[in-house]
Amino acid sequence: MPHIFPRPLLFLPVILLILLLGGAWMLLKDAPPVPSPPDVQKGALPPGAEIAVALRTTVPAWVEAVGEVRPRGETAISAQVQAEVRHVLVRSGQRVLRGEPLLVLDDRELQARLAQGRHDLDALGSALKRAHQGLEKARAGFDLAQADFARIEALQAQGASAVQELDHARAAFLAARAESGQAEQSIQELKAQQSRLEQRIQELTVALGHTTITASEDGIIARRSVEPGDVVQPGRTLLLLHSPDLRLEVQAPERFHHLLTPGAEFTARVDALNREFPVIVDEVEPGASTDSRTFLVKLVPPSPPAADPDDLWPADLSAANLRPGMFVRLRIPIHVEPVVLVDARTVLRVGQLELVAVIHDDATYVLRHLRLGRGHDEMVEVLSGLEGGERLWLHPAP
Repeated sequence: MPHIFPRPLLFLPVILLILLLGGAWMLLKDAPPVPSPPDVQKGALPPGAEIAVALRTTVPAWVEAVGEVRPRGETAISAQVQAEVRHVLVRSGQRVLRGEPLLVLDDRELQARLAQGRHDLDALGSALKRAHQGLEKARAGFDLAQADFARIEALQAQGASAVQELDHARAAFLAARAESGQAEQSIQELKAQQSRLEQRIQELTVALGHTTITASEDGIIARRSVEPGDVVQPGRTLLLLHSPDLRLEVQAPERFHHLLTPGAEFTARVDALNREFPVIVDEVEPGASTDSRTFLVKLVPPSPPAADPDDLWPADLSAANLRPGMFVRLRIPIHVEPVVLVDARTVLRVGQLELVAVIHDDATYVLRHLRLGRGHDEMVEVLSGLEGGERLWLHPAP
């Protein structure tokens, strides 16, 4: 048989809940108010305190395009002949001038071949001289045989000469003519050999000139890939020569192509040197990369800096010590946006907290939490915590 509770017991839990809620309300209504979250400490402003004002202004918003420092020109230096390297006259990082010797190759084999070629040319000259003498003799015999043949032929026509005598004169004439033609052919062959030999000597002379490799332009040796004793082949890169002038090459997003026109001025930053400097657009490649959706932009300083003769590299785009391959960031302004800026000296850092001392009209101050953004020279952007126009205490004490 089911157990039935009395009706008053059914309302007991509800009555207990109402009593608990009422007691909690009585305790909370007399509690002190919770202070405003931004203001964490109040105090009196000391006499002579320096004051700065939070500035509400506009700054350009920008995006970053990354790239690297590159030389304006890069030349791969290789040998034109196969030979052993005797001397390497430069080292990596060394500045060289146009025409300065860089490498010396072994030229002994070429010298021997050139000497042999010149000896053969002299011998061929002597043979050609003898051939000319033989040609003169053959022509003299031909002229004599031709005259005898004409004389006997005339006598035969008058009946004053025997047929046999005419036949002998004709045979002598034909033999003299053949000998003269053969002498002329021999001279032509010797002249052809002489021409080929002279061309060969000229080639060997040019090859000897390639055994001393010189700089094609002023620059800096960026890489050395050869040592004395190496046998080099034509086309193999032995040295890499960079031009002394540097520029920046960055990959810019294609949606900002219209902003990067030749002559446009921007600001670049090299993280390794922790500094920024102005640059202008020099070249813009018209085609974008289909993989990264970016296009190549080449930038140079507004005016070429003077080179430092005591340094292996010239002064960089802003008198810093740039090197090819350094990572660079290019800032591309896209629009302006309103911001609040404060003097960086007004910011007090306590652990991970960033605060400023906001001054009231009664010469008191309160410390207020901030959320900071990017730096702008000696100013810093305030993302939240200030509206602009507030008076702030410089160098606040915690």
